[in-house]
Amino acid sequence: MTRKEIEQEYKKLGFELFENKPKINTPYPPEIVKRREFLLFAQVHLGNILGAKLKGDEWDESFETDMYHKVMEIYYNWEKDKQKGI
Repeated sequence: MTRKEIEQEYKKLGFELFENKPKINTPYPPEIVKRREFLLFAQVHLGNILGAKLKGDEWDESFETDMYHKVMEIYYNWEKDKQKGI
């Protein structure tokens, strides 16, 4: 990932965390909490991608990029997977 792509992904995560949230004033139900945990995992992976990029560790950067995409795939497909019973 390039720095520009990483910045764009951080913006997407910011939207998902702060704008695209349930409109309730009570504690989130466990399912929503679990789903939002994936956004936090994604932030960790983006940070690790940036760290690997700064160190010049291509293997680590590739691994973290793959993990980031897997986490976001789970997040974005949550409802479809739930309907399938996965």
